[in-house]
Amino acid sequence: MSQQNENGFKPFISTEALEAFRRVKLTSGSGSTVEYADQSDSDGYIGITQEKVAITEPVNIALKGGPGTRKVTASEAFAVGAALYAANDGKVSDTASGNRIGTALEAATADGDIVEMLEDFGSAAEVDGASTSVEAEDSNGAIPIIFAKAGITDASTAVAIVTSLPFKAKVIKWWLISRDTTAANAKLQDGAGTPNDITANVAKGTANDAIVAGGTIVAAQDELAAGSALKVLASTAAAFDVFVMVIRVA
Repeated sequence: MSQQNENGFKPFISTEALEAFRRVKLTSGSGSTVEYADQSDSDGYIGITQEKVAITEPVNIALKGGPGTRKVTASEAFAVGAALYAANDGKVSDTASGNRIGTALEAATADGDIVEMLEDFGSAAEVDGASTSVEAEDSNGAIPIIFAKAGITDASTAVAIVTSLPFKAKVIKWWLISRDTTAANAKLQDGAGTPNDITANVAKGTANDAIVAGGTIVAAQDELAAGSALKVLASTAAAFDVFVMVIRVA
């Protein structure tokens, strides 16, 4: 009789000794036993172990694609926000290999560290928000993400739209909504270190509630590293909202 799982966890039987928080795959020819997923198993793993078990013991698996985040075991040091890939013995790494499987929500300092990971889904042949690059048609795509900051009134001081980007991003479009009749210019900046202008200035408009398309995006500055501060700088005190559309890049 068939069954289905609706809680995101399922017990399997181990065919080798397994540590907690490691990726596993089904043993060949079986639907009930598991073993470590290695570096080549970026797509083939079914989930992550929740406890340490000996060979032939039951092991609870947090199924891939289930709700929430996952604890995983690092194979090397990597930074928070790093794109994560499969590594041997069920571990994860920021060394690119196969398809990306997640994003590090914590930094790892050494092999064996347990960190929190946000899983990514889809493969390079699908349209997904974890695109590693901007590709030609009929290849990979990326779902745009919009960051917004409402109620800006500061003058001559850059205002953070995002204080720390959770991933590397490429700015592809931006716009303003004027919230008063004051004339002012505004531009986007990368706030890390000495600010770099991401865009040219654009006049925000003097009509209340007017929507204004953003200025030119500078090709040399349109990609922001993970952890960067995305900011907007106005030439004078004026009220407006700003919206920035980005795509994720590796």
